[in-house]
Amino acid sequence: MKLSFFEQLLVVVNVFSLIFQLMLMGSIPSFFGFSILNLFVPLVVLLNLVLFSYWLLKMKWPFLLFMGAFLVGYGEWNLLYQFPKTAVRKSSTTLSVMSYNVRLFNAYDWINDPDISNKIEALIQEENPDVICFQEYSKTHAPRLDAYEYKYIQPSRSMGKSPLAIYSKFPILDQGYIDFDASTNSGAYVDLLFKQKRFRVYNLHFESFRINAKDSLFTNPNSDAIQVKFDEVFQKQLTQIEQFNGVENGNTYPSIVCTDLNNTQFSKAYKRLSNNRQDAFVAAGKGLGETFYFSSFPLRIDFIFSPEDFKVNEFKVIQEKYSDHYPILTRFAWD
Repeated sequence: MKLSFFEQLLVVVNVFSLIFQLMLMGSIPSFFGFSILNLFVPLVVLLNLVLFSYWLLKMKWPFLLFMGAFLVGYGEWNLLYQFPKTAVRKSSTTLSVMSYNVRLFNAYDWINDPDISNKIEALIQEENPDVICFQEYSKTHAPRLDAYEYKYIQPSRSMGKSPLAIYSKFPILDQGYIDFDASTNSGAYVDLLFKQKRFRVYNLHFESFRINAKDSLFTNPNSDAIQVKFDEVFQKQLTQIEQFNGVENGNTYPSIVCTDLNNTQFSKAYKRLSNNRQDAFVAAGKGLGETFYFSSFPLRIDFIFSPEDFKVNEFKVIQEKYSDHYPILTRFAWD
């Protein structure tokens, strides 16, 4: 069926938007130098889905464009979206781990609710994880959480750092702190023993955007400055990952990595950190898995990684707005 002039123009738009999508998702080499663009993958995918639906309803051949791009980028789609899995092997013995950027338990009233700390406590009591990694922790405003006898809280000597804490139901055999160079962000780890198996849990908070959530690349007059800032932040994240790898290289136990990466699953930082590790969302998640919104864009920037041979029973995002991040929780089979 012949295309109208408008539809021919639409085909051109469609081709360029699909190429752009493949570049952003890392399916083909990119000639763009702007690291910030990977934040817009959900928006570009949505545009291409709308165009695909349009061509399909019209029963015209350009719907094949999307199908071709889908096949080329098939390996990256599982990073963006997961359909619910029905064949995940369950285990009666599990280890549950939560990662949660609590934004100081609302210490500065970012959320108009004076009861945030108590609500976070109730959420944790309901989910009952064995280990919790808190980013942006506040000892002053933290709930009691009496079920967690063992804690490692960022050393007080690190003034000015964005605080971290790891809570555990199991005794801490060893612990350590990773002081990222020239940054207010940092990492920590604990070694634990569960069912005669020793393992390590890392809590990593990589370099932050430090841009107000109301900022917009489209409306902010300093958009160019934001771009430069993001590029600097993303480069710093790569340096911090190398610093973390230097610590991990000396570790002989299997490790679980909880992180507020402050970057998406299509970034260089994610690819570097996830190398030879399993993303719990990919193993057992569903939907987009978004944990944070930037200028109304849903982003997945909080992750739990494990050795590739770990079995993941469950991964979920708990969509309660008690912080600017949603908490994530993973249950590992521990037979």
